[in-house]
Amino acid sequence: MRTVVLLLAGWVAWIAAPSTALAGAFFSDGYLGLTQEELRAKLGPPQKIRDRSAALRVYRYFSYDEWENVLKDQIPGAVGEDVYLYVRDKTHVRYSFQYAREEKPNSDTPTLIVKLVDIEFLSPDPITGSVEGPVAVPLAVPLKEVPKLIPEFKPSLADDAPTYRSNLFIIMLQNETSKEALRLIKERNKEDYAWALSYRLYTAEPFPPRITLNENVNRVEIAVDSLQLIKDHHKLTHESMINPFSSKAASLPPPPEPPKKKVPLPRYAP
Repeated sequence: MRTVVLLLAGWVAWIAAPSTALAGAFFSDGYLGLTQEELRAKLGPPQKIRDRSAALRVYRYFSYDEWENVLKDQIPGAVGEDVYLYVRDKTHVRYSFQYAREEKPNSDTPTLIVKLVDIEFLSPDPITGSVEGPVAVPLAVPLKEVPKLIPEFKPSLADDAPTYRSNLFIIMLQNETSKEALRLIKERNKEDYAWALSYRLYTAEPFPPRITLNENVNRVEIAVDSLQLIKDHHKLTHESMINPFSSKAASLPPPPEPPKKKVPLPRYAP
């Protein structure tokens, strides 16, 4: 009888107490909001750990064992990114998971939760076939191919899905908001805004005035953004555009060919 009472008490405590096993992701992407333990249980141990070594996108890559057993305790405040490399449709796709630190009461070990997923398309070395190295060589991929190479990329098809652009990136906000996502945001007055799942698509070359599914991208971020914050504070840098995955965009006529520049003719003295 005593054993039954103890088991019942333990079951009630398990239901009442918050548990990392019950946490889960904040959005349908399945990653944002996972703890590091949950991510590794889902994907397995990372193939590499990377640490940013400069303000630009230059990283140092370490083996999992080297980082876990030696380096993470020797680099003060370092939060390494878990790196996974896949080959899909003969294309090298590298996932890097960035973490936010959450301090735990009465503990010196913070909880790490996924705050951003950085996904790169890589060009292998023509001689060795390797994509290893501190600086990635980007591979240009047509926008229409991205859903096939990134299964988690499921953009809205709605004509009015909020979509913004600049010269080098597109932000596509999805119709998914989460109050839990506040844990990933460092903005001032973050409680004043609703935070949604978003996709940020980057290119190495400036986008043309009209963006179609034939335009190339080389990197995608799965992130959290706020539509109202963009409207309030980013009007100068974020230009509203048609959702390129919508039926409205598909029904538009092809964009005109860019004007060809004439070769200047030399002028000779009379």
